[in-house]
Amino acid sequence: MDEKTLTNKLAESESLRATLERQIGETVKALAEADEKLQLEIAACKRAEELLKARELELRVDQGTAVLATEIAERKRAEDELVHGQAWLRSLIDTTQDAVLSINREGRVVLFNPAAERVFGYSRAEIVGRKVNELMGEPYATEHDGYIERYERTGEARAIGRIRTVTARRKNGELFPIELSVTKIAEDQEAHYAAFIRDISEKVRLQEQMVENERLVAIGTTAAKIGHELANPLNGMSLTIQLLEQRLNRQLNPVDGQITSTVNRLRNEVSRLGTLLEQFRSLSRREKFDFQPTTLTALVGEAIEIEMPRYAEKGIQVECSFASDLPTIIVDIDKMKQVIFNLAKNAAEAMAGGGKISIKATASDDKVTLEISDTGTGIPTGIDIFEPFFTTKPQGIGIGLSIVQQIVRAHGGSITYNSEHGKGTTFVIALPRK
Repeated sequence: MDEKTLTNKLAESESLRATLERQIGETVKALAEADEKLQLEIAACKRAEELLKARELELRVDQGTAVLATEIAERKRAEDELVHGQAWLRSLIDTTQDAVLSINREGRVVLFNPAAERVFGYSRAEIVGRKVNELMGEPYATEHDGYIERYERTGEARAIGRIRTVTARRKNGELFPIELSVTKIAEDQEAHYAAFIRDISEKVRLQEQMVENERLVAIGTTAAKIGHELANPLNGMSLTIQLLEQRLNRQLNPVDGQITSTVNRLRNEVSRLGTLLEQFRSLSRREKFDFQPTTLTALVGEAIEIEMPRYAEKGIQVECSFASDLPTIIVDIDKMKQVIFNLAKNAAEAMAGGGKISIKATASDDKVTLEISDTGTGIPTGIDIFEPFFTTKPQGIGIGLSIVQQIVRAHGGSITYNSEHGKGTTFVIALPRK
């Protein structure tokens, strides 16, 4: 091969090598660009995957948040309903007219509503934490701890779930009847037992008054029959005695003193029987009342004025005390004067050797009160002085106080008394303030 041909071959080789190098460079460059593009696509896929995961997480969070928000709303609504229910229950307990109290398993008071404060006379602060036995009459106060212990031990209920009538005790020591209903509260509560209490003093009083009225009606009916049978003979005896006295007065010769004395005794006894007959009639007939405005001051003054000289003769001092704010009351003036006269007369008769009658009048928001006291012998215990035909007086007939009680009750009032043997008696009349 000649030099020219070799030179051409070499030139062709160099051109081919350059072409190959260029093609290889271009291929490498294309591969590099493809790799870069692939890396970019891979990065984009990773970012998309991360975004997808983040979105899924956000979606799950949003769903969880929505569920949580719903649960929170439900719980808040339940709490609001609970608070509202508790407030409603507290309002019900605070405004009910029945006393409501609760105790723990040691028998100590933990709840005491306003009605209980009114019924028992204790404030909530005074009674909470103290034993409930202090609110009970006997034998319940002594036996109550045993009731709780036996129930806790045996589960045997004697008072729980029932309505019972028992005796309770106010702060001032007064015993009074109540209707009692006891229930057990859930074990995890501080209050273990709850009691619902109704003061039935007025109910019992009205029942007793109804029985008493029925009894008085029966007595009055009998008295009316007796009075009817006695009226004519008594009138005849009275006329006969008057004729005897007239004939004795016309006698020229002195009359035997024994005869005069006997006639006088007959006249006095017939007069006493006539008084008894009139009281029989008063007890049996339906009284008519003429209500007029007046004051206790005026009533007392008119009722005892005529008797003041006799009181002075017997060494009896009369002391009156009237509150300055006494209101006008509406009463049957004559009949209330009769009440005051009878009570003052009884007071004087209880002080044979002299003493003091004290008359006191006061007023409150709903009533006026009249107290008539004496320093006499007092009334024996264990008797009912308002019982018709019962008397402690040798010459008494036992109707006066029954009539007094009837008159006071007809005015919507009440009459009670306190007495201590050898120290005296106080009658208390309470009349509604009108």
